Amino acid sequence: MVNKRGASHFEMVISFVFFLGFVFFLFLFLKPYDTTVLSGSVVASLYDTFEEEAHTNLTSLFLKAEYEDVEDVPCFYILLPEDIFAYAFTDSRVTNLAGTLVDSNLKEEVIGDGNLQIESEEGYFKVAISPEFNEGDDFPMCVEFTEPYILGSKLERRVISYSALQEMKERYNADYENLKVDLKVPDAFEFFIVSEEFPEIDMKNFVSGSVDVITYDYVLEVLKDNGEINNTRFTLGVW
Repeated sequence: MVNKRGASHFEMVISFVFFLGFVFFLFLFLKPYDTTVLSGSVVASLYDTFEEEAHTNLTSLFLKAEYEDVEDVPCFYILLPEDIFAYAFTDSRVTNLAGTLVDSNLKEEVIGDGNLQIESEEGYFKVAISPEFNEGDDFPMCVEFTEPYILGSKLERRVISYSALQEMKERYNADYENLKVDLKVPDAFEFFIVSEEFPEIDMKNFVSGSVDVITYDYVLEVLKDNGEINNTRFTLGVW
């Protein structure tokens, strides 16, 4: 009986030693106390909310419509069918094939189609549609283009609005805490967003050298109101 009790105690000691070894392994290799994984998750979440807050839509297409001045009316309009567009009709920016800006205006009709007005006899146009643009005044005397026209090379996508970045920069400086709430950054963390291409919109407070900063880089398209599109690298960081 004594031998059996001794063997039982020995097995308990061995089991305890194995248990301690297993726990030590977890702390040594898995590092449950390491906050890097948590911080990385916060940065990934910040990217999602940042893109959602700063994005706008952009529709680009080619238009062939050879208009000849009728009764001294220098502009024409065509109806863009609503059912072939994913985004709503907002402001337009029209250029000729050489990239020269052409006077244009886009408004949504009661039936839902887009009334695109163009003051030009060029015949070939590149049309961009986005809330980011500031288009000119309406042309009340345009005539309807009744000849066949061609719409082609249509591309619809989400991009980052430069004006939204400017507004976010202002909020970062003047309303940081509420911006954190809107971007869903946890209270325990601080954040920054910077870009080499657009240093004027850098959002960054002083970061002490004694803290660990986790950063990720993302490349996004940024659209300006003049139609310029830049592939821009953003660095998002939390600490």
